[in-house]
Amino acid sequence: MELLPETRALLGIDVIASADNPGYHLGALWRALAGMLNQAFADTGIDAEEVIESEPTGDGALYTLSSRRLGTLMDFSKRLDELAAEHNRERKPDVRLRIAVDLGAVGDVPSYYSAKISRGRLLDAPAFKSILTRCLAERPDVNSGLILSMAAFRQVFGGDYTHAVRESEFAEVTVTNKSFREQAWLHVPGFDARSLRELAAEPNKSEPAAPQVNNQVNGTVNGVQAGTINGAVSVWGDH
Repeated sequence: MELLPETRALLGIDVIASADNPGYHLGALWRALAGMLNQAFADTGIDAEEVIESEPTGDGALYTLSSRRLGTLMDFSKRLDELAAEHNRERKPDVRLRIAVDLGAVGDVPSYYSAKISRGRLLDAPAFKSILTRCLAERPDVNSGLILSMAAFRQVFGGDYTHAVRESEFAEVTVTNKSFREQAWLHVPGFDARSLRELAAEPNKSEPAAPQVNNQVNGTVNGVQAGTINGAVSVWGDH
């Protein structure tokens, strides 16, 4: 039997629609993101030695830090949004970010941990991506969105642990990603919690509609047809 690892703060950052950029922009995209991350860490007082683990992902990065830094990560997300806004006003390619923060048991040695998997599910959750897409459609100057797990939200707003982000700015949403399903909390600078809840409640128009089936039976129908039919049923012949 193993002992439960220490509880850590887990941070994930991903560039929105990075694959839409032409190849010659990808190097500049990564350099811009790396510069923003380094600056945001420095501006919020997180030293490099405090990062327990750092994992570049190609179009983002994953970090593991002490749980004591959970509140600081809220201020970090705000600073990262400001840096992205500064970059996007003056330079190309645009850098718009999804940011996820979770809290869970992670050991000192790099390995698979359920908390890391949950962070990845939050970061890539279709509901998170969909709401951010709708926010960008309404306000093209949106630069980032932040999603917190329920555990992280409860802890970080259980005391005076953050300065730049307020609890009232978050909207509760249901996120589903593969077998993962959880209530989480979402913040998009420039949108209040009510607006985010309304966006989350709207049907996703990008999802394909349920297929319509037109069933035709020629001849005699015996017995009962099981299942659900969407569409018209036409029968010719004896029945």
